[in-house]
Amino acid sequence: MADYHRQILVFEQVSSSKAIRYVCYENLGTGKFAVSSGEVLTAPQDDETLAFHARQQAEHFITEGVSRWFDDLPEAVADFASVMDSERN
Repeated sequence: MADYHRQILVFEQVSSSKAIRYVCYENLGTGKFAVSSGEVLTAPQDDETLAFHARQQAEHFITEGVSRWFDDLPEAVADFASVMDSERN
């Protein structure tokens, strides 16, 4: 049986010129959610940068996958955000 996932982009508005984009996945077989990556974006964004990030996200999913799955999307995002915060400090 194939292992299908849906990509979901979640944005957290940090300020009027900054946001965090979380790249999330839903496992369509289990209904569980995971966050693969998070990145800080500032306005304006150019097409070349956005295309680079899209390629990077696909490569990361293929080569690394995700390891922490949660029952709901907000829980997955909150967990990933807390890991990001702890790594910044």
